[in-house]
Formats: sequence, structure tokens, C-alpha cells
Amino acid sequence: MFLISLLFVFGSEHVIAAAPIFSQGIGLSADKVLALRPESGAVSRSQAARNQDVVSVLDFCSVLLVNGSNDNTACYQNAINAVCAGKSNASPYRSGGELYVPALAIVLSQVNIPCNGVHIHNAGNGNVNSGRLDYRGTVYISTPNNSGVMFKYSSSSSDYGTGFTFDHAGIDASNMVEGGTVFDISWTQHSTIRDVSLLNPYNIFKEEGGAANLVEDMVVLGMRGTGFEFWGDASRCGSNNPTVSLAACNKRADLLRLNRINMNSAAGHKARCIYWHDFAQSLDLSETVCESAAIGIQVSCDKSMGNNGEACPAFGRFYDPEFEDCNLCMDISDAQDLEIHAGYVLGQGLASKNVVRIYSTNFGTSATSSSKGSYAEAFRWIGGRFGNSGGSVMSVGVSEFILSGGQYFNSSLADTSTSMSHPTIDVTPAGSMTTPTRGIISDNILCVASGQQPLGIHQGGILLEEGVKNVHVHDNDTSMCMDGVIDKSIEKNEKYKNILHDN
Repeated sequence: MFLISLLFVFGSEHVIAAAPIFSQGIGLSADKVLALRPESGAVSRSQAARNQDVVSVLDFCSVLLVNGSNDNTACYQNAINAVCAGKSNASPYRSGGELYVPALAIVLSQVNIPCNGVHIHNAGNGNVNSGRLDYRGTVYISTPNNSGVMFKYSSSSSDYGTGFTFDHAGIDASNMVEGGTVFDISWTQHSTIRDVSLLNPYNIFKEEGGAANLVEDMVVLGMRGTGFEFWGDASRCGSNNPTVSLAACNKRADLLRLNRINMNSAAGHKARCIYWHDFAQSLDLSETVCESAAIGIQVSCDKSMGNNGEACPAFGRFYDPEFEDCNLCMDISDAQDLEIHAGYVLGQGLASKNVVRIYSTNFGTSATSSSKGSYAEAFRWIGGRFGNSGGSVMSVGVSEFILSGGQYFNSSLADTSTSMSHPTIDVTPAGSMTTPTRGIISDNILCVASGQQPLGIHQGGILLEEGVKNVHVHDNDTSMCMDGVIDKSIEKNEKYKNILHDN
């Protein structure tokens, strides 16, 4: 009457359940029940062990209180702790498992992830854009005035935890205030965040240290702070501390992949989509979109990183990025070996002095026959479309660069006379500690878009400023520019002269 298909074993404290279905009055704890699957070869386990395979947030949060209004942080944290510990909240925590979160509207402030291997599996990418009465799927709502981190990996910097996964959810972060962040997975590796939509977040993601993490298939509306921040610290490694080599420096960040991320800034061009800085290497962007931001991507390296620029952002690979309607779409300083393929990069017109700016601030010494130079060199952009700036579309102030196969248009929008026109591509030491040496500019089309010359603006072509040398400029179409290629270099040595032909 109370049990279906139960076999009592006399002289034992356990009950074996082939198909454990209980009435509310049976009163047996799960660790006293042995569960046995009906298939041949199955082994018996306690029902408590089977329950641990997947923990539901509703095992700890009353469904009556998960209503989009009540703060569910405490019970949600208990569910995470159950995944990590299986019992109390005390450490040491074991490796985790899966927390299933059904289609609910859950209110959170900050939840800590205290162990490795936690997979928060949500029921579906909830609709956070149509109002509370129409939420669908799993939706998280930030508590009011939240300046903390909604999901934070909380191990120490020496742990390098493995495998945090979060997927299939919507997050309404409208209640966040300055400093609020959705995800902080610092010091993890092999973690994944995918299929998430966010509304009005302040900051989306932070990673200091860590390695081989992935974020993909994310849509963001109304971003107010920084989308993705990726950084490390070499201030106590290498030349800063010879007892710890850069290779052994445990505060290095390595390989963050951002695939199919679509970010839109809040009104007023407030946001910065990506901030990549200091000892963080290997950033991969694939089909990532940033619209209407103050800064699309900012790359920098503090002087305290030392090591002649070797501990600066390096080995970036960007594939078909789209940065549109930015004040400054790409602000790249002290980067090493950055390569970009294709893309669509548009400034905000008169509000944009440049669309792309590449320069050196702290680590820009060029290599010579007697000096190895800084590591912070080498920039390559193959293909792409660029335009819509008040001044030059692209300003290059680094050595060892290649610009090939691109289309550049709508530059110099602030110029009102032919005597004032800015070059579309400006190779210049202005604002950089580097005087550009060794570069190639080839096979580009300048000063025209979609076959039409914009009227009423005066666009220059390519300018090599004084001091620039060993730059090869060839096979570029500047026929629609006010001028073609201008070389202001005064270099007399034939070995170092710029080479211009077939433009």
C-alpha cells in the first residue's frame, strides 16, 4: 500500500527499491534506501547517491518563493553547496556536478561557486526583453542596487579550478549599479558560458588568470560598463623577480575564446565591450559584435608588467569582428602579435577622431641591428571594411605591421576644405613612443564605399609621417581620394627608405 515494487531485506537497515515510489508517510531517509535499475548488470546505490547525480534548485528553494520578487540568494547558495559538498556548507568541497534550474524567475545578489566542475544547467534562454509578465525559460533577476557578482568562482588564485559551466538562461541585470558584474570566473580553466541573453548589465564577465575558457552565443542589450575584462599580472615575475620565470608565473591568463557575442551599449555610447590588458595572452574573437559603445576593444599594458613587453597582451586572433557606431572602435596599445581577418568597423562620424588606433605607450622600442627592441610589436589586418571618422580612419604607430585587402571610406568627415583633409590611413609616431619601422600597406581600396564617393568631404589617401621608414606601399587604389600616397620621410639611406609603387 505504501510501497510499489519494494523488497525488504530482513536483518538489514536498508530497503531495496526496484522502482522507488513512496507515499509521504513512509518516513525513510534516502541513505537507507538502495535503488536498483531494472536493466541487467545494474548495481545498487543508495537513493541519496542517485539524488546527488543532479540537484534541482527546487530541492532547496520553495517554488512558492521563487516568483521574481523574493530574494532567492540563500536557498540558491544552499543548492550550489549541495552540488559541491553533498551535505553541509563546510569545506573541503569535493568536485561538483549538475544543478538543474527549471523555468523560473529567480532573484539573486551574489552566489559563490566554491568547487570545481559545477554545471548550472538552466531550462531555456528566458525572454528578458518583454517584461516580467512574459518571462519564459529560466530567468535570473538581479537584486536592487547590486554592486556584487551574481556568479563568482570563489576558490583561491593558486587553485586554477576546472570546469564551471553555465548555459541556457536569461539574466535581467537592470537593478545592478556601478561595479555590478554577472560572471567572475577568475582562476578557472576549461570553463564554458553559452546561450545566455542579458538585459542592462553593468559588467558582464571578468577573468583574471585562468586558461582555456569559452563564452559563446550571447546577446546583450543595454550594457552600461565593461562587457569582458581579461587580464593577468607579471609584476612579480620575470625581470621583476628573477626567481620566478614568466613561464612559471601563476598569475598569467591564457586563451579566452569569445564566439558569436552580440553586445549593444546603453544609450549615450557609455560602454566598453572588451578590455584586454596586462599579462593575458591569446584572446580569440570570432563573429563578435559590439554596437554603439564608447570603446569597442581596449588593449593596454601597465609599465609594472616589465619584461620588455613580453608580459603584455599577445597572440590575439580576431575573425570577422563587427564594431559599429563606436566613439573609438579599437584602442590598441602595447600589444604583441595581433592578427585580424576581415570585419566591419565603423566609427560614430564626427565624434570619432579615429576608428582604429594602434600605438605604443610603455613598450614600443623598435628592433635595430644593435637592439632586439620590444616584444610589443607586430600587427596584421587582412581584409575588412573601415569608415566613418572625423579624422583618419586608421592611425598606425607601431612597427612591423601589415594592412592588406581592406576597404576604407568616409574618413576626414570634420574637414570642410581640401587644404585640411586628413589621410585615410595615417602611419605616424604622434601619440606613440614608437616611430613605425617596417610595414606593408597593399591591395586596399580607399575613399569610396559601395562604388560611390561621398559628397562634400575631402578625404586624403595614405600618409607616411616624418621618421617612418622601411614601409612598402603598393597596389592600393586611391583614385577617389584628394591625394594618393604622401611620404614625408626624410630618410636618405636607401636601405631604410620607404618604397612606393603601383598605387
